[in-house]
Amino acid sequence: MGKCLRYITANTDTEEQSFPVPKAFNTRVEELNLDVLLQKVDHLRMSESGKSESFELLRDHKEKFRDEIEFMWRFARAYGDMYELSTNTQEKKHYANIGKTLSERAINRAPMNGHCHLWYAVLCGYVSEFEGLQNKINYGHLFKEHLDIAIKLLPEEPFLYYLKGRYCYTVSKLSWIEKKMAATLFGKIPSSTVQEALHNFLKAEELCPGYSNPNYMYLAKCYTDLEENQNALKFCNL
Repeated sequence: MGKCLRYITANTDTEEQSFPVPKAFNTRVEELNLDVLLQKVDHLRMSESGKSESFELLRDHKEKFRDEIEFMWRFARAYGDMYELSTNTQEKKHYANIGKTLSERAINRAPMNGHCHLWYAVLCGYVSEFEGLQNKINYGHLFKEHLDIAIKLLPEEPFLYYLKGRYCYTVSKLSWIEKKMAATLFGKIPSSTVQEALHNFLKAEELCPGYSNPNYMYLAKCYTDLEENQNALKFCNL
């Protein structure tokens, strides 16, 4: 993942239980070496339309490169992309669970690789969408833990600060019962503020000006909550 890429925006299934993916092209699989493959999938997923093709390429090469760390976290990331692209609940659950399993495997193989922690955090977030409150809180704890590790390992990656901002903003809005259950599970009440969320969204923008429309949206929400309406309007109009 480049330093300044702009982002447009349980029961574990087995990897072999694949949902059909629309074919972007009907040719026989071209065998690529690892470096060429990684460059190609990174380029393809820079657009929404290329994400399915990126996933297909990785899936076509999984037997050859499944133990390569740079392949592993990208394959997990691709399952996250398919989660985002799918509109079917069962498919989304399938992609989230497999992606989480792959990213967990990648962390076990390469615990100092920040991308492995980043995509494990993201996929925990996706899996949590299908869980009850207690498991949502568990996954939220895992999300924060691995996001913090990823930030230490990849301090110049704007996507991480956007995610941290989202986490802080969500925690700042937790209900009393959600905070109480989190305290019961982990011994302390999770806490954050809109100001902390704002700091992270601004950090993403600092690292990559014009980073993403969702980042602008959350900047506007934070400034609105803080009653800084002029600043909120500035980001609403971008």
